[in-house]
Amino acid sequence: MSNVHLVLYKITGNQLFFNVPSSVCEECDLTANTVKKILNEINDPRIEFEIKPWMNNLFSALRKGGWHPPVLLINGKIFSQGIVPEVQKLKENMIKELQK
Repeated sequence: MSNVHLVLYKITGNQLFFNVPSSVCEECDLTANTVKKILNEINDPRIEFEIKPWMNNLFSALRKGGWHPPVLLINGKIFSQGIVPEVQKLKENMIKELQK
């Protein structure tokens, strides 16, 4: 059994020295809410979830292949980008990672 580390790079919110409104990327907030919902359902302390501003962490996100926010990484690998991930697929993937 292993730990799962989720990182969401999103473009909304505080970015560098300005604030990006939610209307610019509704998918960013929907993705964050989807992940939080699944975390509440699974309720496993081995899953860590971190939200990072995409522009503040641009080089880190790009190095991992995250060109289009929202970028969701699971254990350092891109799970989705530019879209809101499917709830069932994300949940299954998180459970699979926990069982490794």
